[in-house]
Amino acid sequence: MNEISEHGSAPARALVLGGGGPVGASWEAALVLGLTTAGFSAADSDVVLGTSAGALVGAWLTMRPTGLAGLPDLMRQRAAWHAERAANGRSDREKLTRMMSKKPGAGGPSMLALAQAAVEAEPPLSAAEAAELWQRRAPEGSWPRNLAMASVDVKTGQARAWSADDRLPLAVGIACSTAAPGVAPAVDVAGTVWVDGGVRSSTNADLAVEAGGGLRGGGKVLIVACRPMDDLAREEAILAERGCDVRVLVSEPYYGQPSDLLDGRFIDAATEAGARQAREVAGELTKWWNEQ
Repeated sequence: MNEISEHGSAPARALVLGGGGPVGASWEAALVLGLTTAGFSAADSDVVLGTSAGALVGAWLTMRPTGLAGLPDLMRQRAAWHAERAANGRSDREKLTRMMSKKPGAGGPSMLALAQAAVEAEPPLSAAEAAELWQRRAPEGSWPRNLAMASVDVKTGQARAWSADDRLPLAVGIACSTAAPGVAPAVDVAGTVWVDGGVRSSTNADLAVEAGGGLRGGGKVLIVACRPMDDLAREEAILAERGCDVRVLVSEPYYGQPSDLLDGRFIDAATEAGARQAREVAGELTKWWNEQ
């Protein structure tokens, strides 16, 4: 990752893209595409940190931003993949719903325990299998220097922001970050098993500081969240303590319950909501983003 902002004297900038399944990815893609069209230089961020759906959107944004327009159609394919797994008894959406609804300190199984149980129920994919799963939905090309993807070591619970420095195939990085317990298999990379970064947080925004050295002295951080979560206030506070100027953009309602984020029937509504929200906030956000 870059140690010095490419914006010269301008503050370092980070874009954080949260998780939200195929439906959340469609909302994020439409939102980011709308902001970019309006002049918001998202792809040029010093750090683009994605978790789960955000990892895929971040890859398209930094490698082929015009391809964001086609991402909802790719997500219909992903939603169909989830539906087929559920029909064949290979999916436990209740486990995912419990994880996504979990609040810190709420008692019951921890998110990590739920992830470990999911790995016990379904063996992890090899890196080669993971690459094959995602390569048709990921953009072609080398891993961009400003792109990072969050995933979690299922044994230790430690999070990692994968980057180009790790020399991991892009499709494998996406697979690690999107391995949501209960609905998508974990991934084995050189003997370590990785699951969705959402096991730790839906956004993992605090990892943006480590993912990009330029933020260690402060900077601007835009957090894009597909759904409201308790993690957001905690991570915003951590970044503020580091001297960062933080804005949080949470989606407008376009679904009913967490499991709807896997349902292709909600993709059109999500895409429309993302485009509409981009129009509403583009002017203000672009002005803030470009201020020295």
